[in-house]
Formats: sequence, structure tokens, C-alpha cells
Amino acid sequence: MGKSTIDLEVPGAAIDGHKKGLSVLTAIVFISGELAGSGVLALPEALANTGWTGIALIIIAGLIASYSGVCLARCWLMLEERWPEYRGNTRNPFASIGFRANGKWMSYVCSVVMDVTFFGGNVVYILLCSELLESLTHSFIKHITLCDWILILTLLLIPLSWLGSPADFWPLAFGAIGTTILGLILLIVQIIIDAPTFKDKANHDSPTFSNFFLGFGTIVFAFGGAAAFPTFQNDMKDRTKFPIAVVVGFIILIILYLPVSIAGFTVFGSSVSSDILNSVSIGGLRTTITLLFAIHLFLAFLIILNPVAQEFEDLVGIPQYFTYKRCITRTVLMALVCFTALSVPQFGKILSLIGGSSVTLMTFVLPPIFYLSLVSQQNQNKEWPKREITLKVKILLIIIILIGIIAGIASTYSAIRDMADPNGFKSPCYLSLNSFYCSS
Repeated sequence: MGKSTIDLEVPGAAIDGHKKGLSVLTAIVFISGELAGSGVLALPEALANTGWTGIALIIIAGLIASYSGVCLARCWLMLEERWPEYRGNTRNPFASIGFRANGKWMSYVCSVVMDVTFFGGNVVYILLCSELLESLTHSFIKHITLCDWILILTLLLIPLSWLGSPADFWPLAFGAIGTTILGLILLIVQIIIDAPTFKDKANHDSPTFSNFFLGFGTIVFAFGGAAAFPTFQNDMKDRTKFPIAVVVGFIILIILYLPVSIAGFTVFGSSVSSDILNSVSIGGLRTTITLLFAIHLFLAFLIILNPVAQEFEDLVGIPQYFTYKRCITRTVLMALVCFTALSVPQFGKILSLIGGSSVTLMTFVLPPIFYLSLVSQQNQNKEWPKREITLKVKILLIIIILIGIIAGIASTYSAIRDMADPNGFKSPCYLSLNSFYCSS
């Protein structure tokens, strides 16, 4: 994100005369490419946990997350309007919004929430990618286990993690969303093929309180990632158009999520796996789907790692241009992700916990608070462009905040209870008896 001969410079908005940066289309691809993937594979089980009401939850969560993302985009535009220092490149835009909206303490909250969310997301991505690769190779390379794949993927990802900002690796976003779309189409085809065998035997149990909010946490995780949006917006050539990218991106996500969720729950019922790929029949089509999603997760991992890496580098004073210091810090970050994945080798449990806690806070709670706060500061400076919120919008934002808080607390409680269940616990890879073996 800085000026150098290695990193692509990502200037401010087009209104400031800059021409380089991400287009609206590329921003849409980054949004949908970042979010689609691990969440969609777990959504059929989320529907099993929430019952048929989960369909409405997916739609409502997507619409609320989209509106919150638009609010966050408007917040960044207000920062640019009011404080000239934000019209250039900013490494920690989400925390900067929190700082201007509610003070320094909120910037710390934003940093912690974002880091926990994306760090946890990276752990989920590398775990799920490892599971997929193990399932692809276990028939002919039996001695390479899930835990081995975690280490192998970490080593492969380390040099790619050294890329500077989203503008440096935009082709990865196109690869991420492309493999997801193709994989989902083939997955739906496979589910339709399996329907005559499994549908009549499927049971659709009523959800319990705990299972309902576990499913809610998974649904929220599938739409979570708002803290990365200001990073994408900051890399655009016309930042005023980012709200359009948010709306279109979430419409694409809802269209992608609903068919596979409904089909998976309908055909396999309440017994559907936390990874839908483990429920469909083994064969060439499943192998192809697995490979496509493994590629997606590999590429999307780099997208959600970047905001955490940039913020940490800003904290310790590492230059924005390419240096060996960036390589060291990002390698250390990758090692931490790897260690966490080896410690809790169950992506579904981490997904529900992160989705119910930090993602809920980041997606449903903080953006409306920031928007309300920044607009309320309108009278502090007469030179600031005028922005207003109607009473109906204020009520809507307050309702979103309350829903996020209540549902987030319940989902986090359910996820912690589920993780504490000794019957569902898997021992860490490094405590395994059989070398580095742990079951998938």
C-alpha cells in the first residue's frame, strides 16, 4: 500500500484525481471472494441446527450484514470528508473509524475484534483446506494426515503472505470466487444425484435452544468480514462507489448460499455433516468439488490474513514498502495460525465460536454504532458536508444493534458449551500418539 518499486501504489478516491486502484467490479469480487467458502460448506448443518427458519435467518443475516457494510462504507467517506489525513493510504481503516466515532478506546476494541475475527477465520480456512486435501489424498498417500497438511499449507502460504495489500493480489480474489461458484454448481448437481438414495431416509429434527444459536453463529460467520471492507475501500480508485460493491457482493452471496443450504438439509436432514462434502457420495464429481473448494480456501486465506498483517505492521512501525521486516512479521503470524490450527483441529467448533462472538460484534453491532456516532458529530464543524439520519433509520440501526448483542451472547454461550463437551473434543496434533496423526 505504499510507494515503492515493488508494491502497487493504491491512491485515494477518484475525486482527488487518482486513477489507480481497485474498480467496483474488483471490489465486488473481493467481498464475495473473501466471504464465500468455508461458511457455505457449513450452512447445510446450520440449517439443520436452526430448522427451516434458518432459510429466513440466512436472508435476514445477509441483508443486515449488507446494510451494516454500507454504513461502514459511509463512515469511511465521512472520515475522508472531515479529516484530510484519511484521503490517502491507511493501514488500519477499521480502527480509524472507531477512533473518530467513539475515541481511542474504541480503536483498540476495533483492532482486537478484527484481529480475533480474521485470525480465527484463517484458522478455520487452513483447517478446512487441510481436511479437503486429506480426503483427496488419503487413498493413495495414507501417511500424510490432516496435521501434516496443516504444516504443508503453512509452508506454501508463507511466501504468498508477504504480498503488500489487496491491490497486489487482486487476481487471487477472482480465483477465489470463480472456484467457489463452479464448486457450488457441481455440489448442487451432486446433491441432486444423491437425492433418491438419501432423501427418504432423512430426518428433519426440531432445533434445540443450543443448536439453534450454534447454527446462527455459523450463518453469521458466513456473512462476517466487515472489518476488511474499509481495507478494500481504501484501495479503490473511487471510494464513493464502495457501497454499491457491498450491496451487489451480498446479493451474490445470498444467491450462492441459499440453494446449497436448502438442498443439503432437504436431502441429508439433521445428520448432514458440518462439512457438506463429507455427506455427499464419493466419486469423481465429489473429488472435483473438493479440489475446487481447497483452491478457494487457499486463495481466500491470503485475503483475510492481509488486514491483520497490515495493522500489526502499522503498530510496530514497519514501512509500507517491501522489506525483510514484513517477511519476518508475516511469517511469525503464519506460525501462530498454524499452531492454533494444530491445537484445535476442528474447524466447525472454531467457526461457531468466532461467528457468534467477534463476527457478530463486527458485523451487526459496531458499524451501526459508528454510523450513528459520526453523524451525531455533525454540528462540531460547520465546514463538514451535511449528513442526516431519519428517525426510521435510527430505529432500524438500534434494532440491528440489539439483535446483534442478544444473538451474539447466546451464540457464544452455545459455542463454548459445545467446545467444552468432552465427547466432541479432539486432542491437539502435537499430543497425538501416532506421530502427527489426527482423525479428520
